[in-house]
Amino acid sequence: MRSARLVFVSTPYASIECKDRDRNYYARQFALEACSVVRQNGYEPISPVLAFMDVYSELEREDVMKACLELLSVCSYYYFHNCKFSDKSRGMQEERDYARELGITELKFSLFE
Repeated sequence: MRSARLVFVSTPYASIECKDRDRNYYARQFALEACSVVRQNGYEPISPVLAFMDVYSELEREDVMKACLELLSVCSYYYFHNCKFSDKSRGMQEERDYARELGITELKFSLFE
């Protein structure tokens, strides 16, 4: 069952070009920014980066992607947050493809998206 206003917020993690020790910081900033955009537009955001970042290690990519896709399957909407590292993110592309496969509406909040 999908939640009426719940939006899966897709942001980069592994594709962020920085020192490994700084990745969580930057990933969190992108996720918070994206969640803010979603909230400002009247929806409830759920970010897999914020939910799972400190739960899984980078070596558990397959497990975290399964969890992300499971989370996505209960959301009514999908939001692809465009930023400097989005186009290079394999995970974000997998999430977008799965959202389309499930028929989940992709939200766009800007003419430039």
